[in-house]
Amino acid sequence: MNSLYNSLASNNSLLEAEIFTKASMVAISHSVEKVVKKYNLKADIYALFQDYRYFLEERDRYLELDKLSRQIFIFAKNIPEDAEVAFARTTFVELKADSPLLKEWAVTVIHPHYSALLATKEEKEEQKINKEDYRMFKGFLTLDNQIAVESALFYQKILKQKKIALLEDGWELAQLANQKPKLEELISLFVNDSLFELETKLRALEEKEISLNKMAVNNQELSREIMQKLCEAAEFRDEDSIFHILRIGFTAAIIYRELGASKLDIENIFFAALLHDIGKIGIPDSILQKPGKLTAEEYKIMQNHPEMGAKILAGSKTDVLNMAYQIAYFHHEKWDGSGYPQGLKGEEIPLEARIVALADVFDALASKRVYKKAFSREKCIDIVEAERNKHFQAKILDILLNKLDEIYTFRKDLREFAESKTTREISDYFFSIDFSIFEFLKMRKMLN
Repeated sequence: MNSLYNSLASNNSLLEAEIFTKASMVAISHSVEKVVKKYNLKADIYALFQDYRYFLEERDRYLELDKLSRQIFIFAKNIPEDAEVAFARTTFVELKADSPLLKEWAVTVIHPHYSALLATKEEKEEQKINKEDYRMFKGFLTLDNQIAVESALFYQKILKQKKIALLEDGWELAQLANQKPKLEELISLFVNDSLFELETKLRALEEKEISLNKMAVNNQELSREIMQKLCEAAEFRDEDSIFHILRIGFTAAIIYRELGASKLDIENIFFAALLHDIGKIGIPDSILQKPGKLTAEEYKIMQNHPEMGAKILAGSKTDVLNMAYQIAYFHHEKWDGSGYPQGLKGEEIPLEARIVALADVFDALASKRVYKKAFSREKCIDIVEAERNKHFQAKILDILLNKLDEIYTFRKDLREFAESKTTREISDYFFSIDFSIFEFLKMRKMLN
């Protein structure tokens, strides 16, 4: 058996094929059929549905057409034995599994006063969205009587091979007592009816999109809230802890930006960096807040926090928490391989962990701690410079040093912002769904 689409295309070189989504194609086919109802035409209809399940979506329409038409033939596979129940003038034609028509979708209407043909074949490689309405079809629509009749003859050949009865004689005078469609009316009907149906589908898709967007916002709010609670559990043990993690997030975002990261990755590293020490949940306060030097045993306990953090964050399905896992696990590794917990070296260490390692150390040097005073800017620079290509990758270190003015300005602005605010209020602001580090950096760059 030949392909209807290919047969018509090869015999009519002037036909211009277009690409339709299934939603558009179905809307056009409905317009083709609607003319039969509007003008009460005793037409012959030939429809190709690929599979009977698709016909079921149109069954009510065809029950109406069955009452008006002279004869209807439905071509599909998987047609049940009782398909013709409730139909008087409709015949169902089972297609074999290897029929090329199963890759096509078409409708032909034949009447002395109106003939139309929509012929398409599926183009699966064109489909970009894996949803039914976005299946792609290549085809053409024509009101040319000669081409429509050619398609009818194609179907009739199949019917005769299957020995299925059909009316081949011309129309009786009584069957032509309908109002004759005018070309301008047909064009108006096609355009308006198709557009209306597509608009209806678009509105339905819009409602789904609104619902999905709402779910996405709810999910993002939930993710931010979970990260906030984790940070609070791990970090907010003294008045400077929230400032420390925010400065690290800000510094990491600046470095990542300068490395050419995308907007999404910049957003992710800000929040992922806030969780870098999540594993400290498992470290006793007596060690975390000890004012003096840690003993060898205490330092060994402290070195467990990257693996503890990795266990907490492992197995997430979100990009930001997967990044947080990499950072928590590897931010104490060193460029020369002398770090812990795995002794990774160079680019074996995830980039995000390399960035946060430097941001963390520099902020600790520049900040007051229970065991030290805040170091001057010059001393901080000297210390990290001494670790070039040892603790820190030179490329990342150069970016930080070039952006120190921006980093120190943020430290000052953060303190001013926090005046008269509680830790909870500060935390709520930066973890709010409305906060974007990308836009925040962009705004600061514009102002400065």
